[in-house]
Amino acid sequence: MQRDSSSRFAERPGNADRRRLALMLRAAIVRGDFPDGKLPREFELMRDYGASRSVVRDVLQQLAATGVVTREQGVGTHADIGSVFGLYEFHGVDVIPEQSTYPRMVDRAVIPTPPVARARMPRVGPEVLRVEYLAAPADFASAVSTNYFVLPKAASLETAPFGHNIYQFLHNGGLSLSSSEFLLGAMAADETLAHRLSVPAMTPLLSLEQVMYDEAGEHLCFSTVALRSDRVAFFSRVGRSRGGDALRPLRDDSPGDLGFS
Repeated sequence: MQRDSSSRFAERPGNADRRRLALMLRAAIVRGDFPDGKLPREFELMRDYGASRSVVRDVLQQLAATGVVTREQGVGTHADIGSVFGLYEFHGVDVIPEQSTYPRMVDRAVIPTPPVARARMPRVGPEVLRVEYLAAPADFASAVSTNYFVLPKAASLETAPFGHNIYQFLHNGGLSLSSSEFLLGAMAADETLAHRLSVPAMTPLLSLEQVMYDEAGEHLCFSTVALRSDRVAFFSRVGRSRGGDALRPLRDDSPGDLGFS
């Protein structure tokens, strides 16, 4: 096995063990591997992962400090992570996802079309319907989503009830999608985003840009979304179909709702 022995990639003794264990435990938490969200006891983690007591304790403290778990004397360690969404299903093209984003609408207004919305939707008119909502499964927002809908085709959304997620909102307005696209990235929270999402300034966030297309293949909506990276994750699985097309989603045995609420 080839290893880099140069000092620039060296880790302090024990840091690799801590890093690997932290990533494995976080992966297990996100997938819901622990019944009722309760993590094994320290000695069980030591046994199962071949880790020392100091490594296990340090990792659990790190996970607690970053909000992944909560620890209580005499009770144990419990997962405290947010929701996992199936990325393919959350394009909203084939079906309305069943999982709720716990939306709270904070803005619905007709406004002049912003330049970036026009760049993403070249045939948009002079005005768009702006709909902004928070995803709030707890007593704070885990995401803020601002959506710019093409008018007049989306005029029905001016009065439609929102429902449990944005695709239910489209359905309530008599609209459906032929396709959508996501651009996923990362960013640091500025002061205004930090206040809205109840995190310190410069906290790492997930960023999402989406463009939705109506049944005719025309632009319907451009969205910008900022998500707390400690509360939201996406799941995706792809594979080849029998017909030979690459990267067709596998649907038969894909996992259901992986969210914690």
